[in-house]
Amino acid sequence: MKKFYLLFIIPVLLIYFASCKKTTVAVVDFSKYTVTDNECRVSSIDTTDWNNEVIWSLQDSNLVAFTDTFSFFDTLTGKVSFSPACPNPSNGLFICNITPEQQCKLKVVCVNSKFDLIYFNTYLLYAEPITLGFDFREATAFHKNNNYRMYYAFYTSRDSMYYRGHGDFRIQ
Repeated sequence: MKKFYLLFIIPVLLIYFASCKKTTVAVVDFSKYTVTDNECRVSSIDTTDWNNEVIWSLQDSNLVAFTDTFSFFDTLTGKVSFSPACPNPSNGLFICNITPEQQCKLKVVCVNSKFDLIYFNTYLLYAEPITLGFDFREATAFHKNNNYRMYYAFYTSRDSMYYRGHGDFRIQ
C-alpha cells in the first residue's frame, strides 16, 4: 500500500511544482556606456543610451512615478534632443545638454547596478536649449569605479509622459 501511495504522490508533486509560475528578474547591463570627452565629443557609443525608448518595463516606469509639485499650462508634446553625459566617464561632475521643443517637466532618476534608487529630481524646462549639470562628487551613494544608470522622462502639464530613455555613466 505504501508503494502505491508513493507512486501516486510523487508524480502529483512533480506536476504541481513544474506548473508553478516562474518569475524572471530582468538583468540590467551597466557595463557599457557612451564615452564622451570634456567637450562632449563622442568616442564610442552604446546604442541603447540617450535615446527615446518607446517601451519601458514596469520596473523602469515605477522609478519615475514619484510625486512632484511642478505645475505649468502647456499641454503639447514635442521632440526632445538629449545629449549623452559629458564627460563620461567622469569624477562625478558632468553635464547633459537638452533641447525640448515645448515647455515640459523632466524627471531624472539614477540607480546603481543593484537597482537601488540613489538620486531623483524634477526640472521645469522651457522650449529652449539648457545644460543641466550633475555633481555627484560629494554624494555618498556614488562610488568611484562604478557604473550608474540615469532614467529620464519628459511630461506635458497633464503628467502625460511623451519621451523617455536612459543613459549609463561611469564615475572614476
